[in-house]
Amino acid sequence: MVCQLMRDRAVRNYCLLAVGTIATIYALILVGGIVRATGSGMGCPDWPTCFGRWVPPTSESQLPANYQQIYADRGYADTTFNVRKTWTEYLNRLLGVFTGFTILLTLLFAWPLKNTDKRVWNLSLAAFILVVVQGWLGSRVVASNLHPGLITLHMLLAQVIVALVIAAIIRSQSARLSSINVQQMPKTVYPLLVVAMIIGLMQLVLGTQVREAIDLIAKQSDYINRHLWIDNLPAIFSVHKYIAAPILIFNAWLVFQMMSHTTSKTLRRLCIFLIVLLVSTIVMGMSMDRLNLPIFAQPMHLWLASLILGVQLALLLIMQLATHR
Repeated sequence: MVCQLMRDRAVRNYCLLAVGTIATIYALILVGGIVRATGSGMGCPDWPTCFGRWVPPTSESQLPANYQQIYADRGYADTTFNVRKTWTEYLNRLLGVFTGFTILLTLLFAWPLKNTDKRVWNLSLAAFILVVVQGWLGSRVVASNLHPGLITLHMLLAQVIVALVIAAIIRSQSARLSSINVQQMPKTVYPLLVVAMIIGLMQLVLGTQVREAIDLIAKQSDYINRHLWIDNLPAIFSVHKYIAAPILIFNAWLVFQMMSHTTSKTLRRLCIFLIVLLVSTIVMGMSMDRLNLPIFAQPMHLWLASLILGVQLALLLIMQLATHR
């Protein structure tokens, strides 16, 4: 009895910390989107310091008179000091460090569960290792002067990390979640949910390609004349835009099937949340198309898309546990 109480407490503590970690990761994804949308990626032209300092300057007068030449000789481009961009990038880095510590704590809190369910530990360990890789990749992004491919890889790796933490949380709750009754659920729902996730990930990758095209156009126009950017986007933008509606319809049908064949409050709440996220993502996408790519919509669009993948994964893993009860 005492052992069971200790395990229940360990699971509860782990879940609370892991949920907080997921919130931190999603906050980091949002802030990263803001950094990119505002062109602040090179606000700090070196790494891990910022203009050679652990605390960035607040004015250009705090830098050497020839600082632009110094960084140009090191291979960095566009190092003109801009206090807003510098501190936007710096705060993004601080949040990244904080996220690393939260995942480390998540790993430590997974240790008491190692003997009863080793998968929770393994998933937490994998997330921690990838966070270390993510930190290194962030330094490569800066060193490459924001190479588009590395930025996309950086973003996709964040999706993998948050997926691992979500999987670990659901695994730690397997005793409770496996009791969900899905016997009436159509057998096609599970594989089609997998298909929906794959399509969603492909749509996310298409979105990053559009984002890279926007970054290039923005840089060439010196971040002015935003109303002309959409007209210069490649055909991939149209593909990304027009497949959004079929994706919404497909997911809405899946949500209807799941909600019609389960009484589980957990599944039903996740289904409702998924629809809200899908509609919100499309609204943000339409605002970018109709309002000439407003800065607020770009990071929100990516953030909502990331949340969609997380909710889909949670639904998938819960149904898998219930199916193999």
